[in-house]
Amino acid sequence: MNPALRKLNALIEKKIALYDKFILLLQEQWNSITEYSLDSLQAILIKKEALVDQIQALEKERMSLMGKVNPPAGAASATLTLKQIIQNTPGPVGGQLKKGREALLARIATINGLHENLKGLMDRSSLSLKKSLVLFHSKGEEASSPYHPNGKLQEGKLQGRMLSLDA
Repeated sequence: MNPALRKLNALIEKKIALYDKFILLLQEQWNSITEYSLDSLQAILIKKEALVDQIQALEKERMSLMGKVNPPAGAASATLTLKQIIQNTPGPVGGQLKKGREALLARIATINGLHENLKGLMDRSSLSLKKSLVLFHSKGEEASSPYHPNGKLQEGKLQGRMLSLDA
């Protein structure tokens, strides 16, 4: 096996492992949001940032390695993709790279789906919180006001107030 391809395969396996950890963190994030646990959410966000940094470093390493792989005929090394390498690599090496690529694509699809679900959950949670605050505020305003929402005077609220009828 070409050493560059062997290293590329190892990088893909590392990336798959990092994506699996990222998926678990997204699931933990879902749980902390549904439980309204700000402390656990903040801890998860810190872990996610560290993991994203690791994934980005691995991606930089992969990009530099892609420049070292001999490009197939008619392909420039600057625009070389994993798919092109797989198509032009015969035997078990191409099979391993193909399995790794499929696993990466599956993980990316899972991450995208979880991210969209989390985004929807965050939107619903913030809307629910906003509606609750509006309800509390309106009930407080209604309780302290001498008037009904329709503008009529509330009868029971005037007991402790002094009114001048000389006007």
